[in-house]
Amino acid sequence: MFSFNQKFAGLLVAGFTMLSFSSFGQGKSMSVSGEVVDMTCYLSKGAHGDNHKDCAAMCVKGGSPMGLLTSDGKVYLLIENHDKADAYADAKKHAGEQVTVTGSSYERSGMQGLVVNEVKGKM
Repeated sequence: MFSFNQKFAGLLVAGFTMLSFSSFGQGKSMSVSGEVVDMTCYLSKGAHGDNHKDCAAMCVKGGSPMGLLTSDGKVYLLIENHDKADAYADAKKHAGEQVTVTGSSYERSGMQGLVVNEVKGKM
């Protein structure tokens, strides 16, 4: 049989485990419009816009992480949804372009992320 201390410790572990899983929660579903930027050039040089489009496409194709730069200067790190990988691949095709990304937003330690579920290019 288990002693009282072992049962109590087991309950504590179970409780903290449940609490930690519940703290992840679901991201907030939203649509955000802006320019798909390659994070390497944007963070290191502030590079974006029409003059940087070809470089952004090359950097993203080479594996640079992508972000979405909004008109008010916010940047969302774009994150692949493993269940909808085609949407993230589509975002890569729009490097340096204005798009609207729909997905789940998350914030951790001051960083904004957007899990990509859908991408629509500007008409």
